[in-house]
Amino acid sequence: MKDHLISIIMPCYNQGQFLEETFQSVFNQTYKNWECLLINDGSTDSTKEIAEKWSQKDKRFRYFEKENGGRSSARNLGLEFAEGEYIQLLDADDLLHPEKFQKSIEAFKKTNCDVVITNFLRFRKTIHKTKRAFCDLQNQHYSFESILLGWDVKFSIPIHCGIFKHEIIKGIRFNLQLNAYEDWFFWLESYKRVNQTNFINENLVYYRLNPKGTTVNYAHMQENLKKSYFLIYNSLEEKYKTLFFERVTNELLNAKNEYKEFKDNVFYRKWFYKLKKLFK
Repeated sequence: MKDHLISIIMPCYNQGQFLEETFQSVFNQTYKNWECLLINDGSTDSTKEIAEKWSQKDKRFRYFEKENGGRSSARNLGLEFAEGEYIQLLDADDLLHPEKFQKSIEAFKKTNCDVVITNFLRFRKTIHKTKRAFCDLQNQHYSFESILLGWDVKFSIPIHCGIFKHEIIKGIRFNLQLNAYEDWFFWLESYKRVNQTNFINENLVYYRLNPKGTTVNYAHMQENLKKSYFLIYNSLEEKYKTLFFERVTNELLNAKNEYKEFKDNVFYRKWFYKLKKLFK
């Protein structure tokens, strides 16, 4: 029986310095039936040269080029061209353990689940010096409601921890209005369809702590967090809107209590009353 094809979707914008290592982590997979779609999102560095070299070396690497439009648009292009029965999303600076695919496929076969999620470690320059995960994925109940209400409160899931059945996420795309928290929105849209999740409590992915990454830009993250609140709220069924409203207002009230001079904190004051008015 032919092994099931895994499509790896890898957006890249000026991360050529990491590509060799990331491609190598894909190439080293013990499970061999995969394709890797590198989406060059208008890079001006060495991304094109490195990607073309690897696509010539191994035809499983497929190279795509587009004008710069952001990570979400690059991922969406990859989803359009992916041919695999399973989808692995991977950023160009992160890494995979050699057995990530093999163990995930075995989990799919054993449980007939829709998504396989594995644990992860963090690193800066080398995976020989790692830091523990920033949240506890082992003791989570994975459901639409837990991701809606627990994201960034109890846990969040790096996108490359998961492998999805392609048929489950068919037609789902990353929201182009978000330049951060787009993963949260994607997980939520996916879990509107997911019935069963298999969690592998092994560190099979590596999350790079990149000092130039978007997640270290506080203002950028806060602006996209605000956008994500509204986009998510407007996408919810009525039964979840009240729960989500309570989550958001509790977060802002907690922030209010943490800041003794709340009245002078423009961000929290503005958004607390805006949210309160909107969700009435």
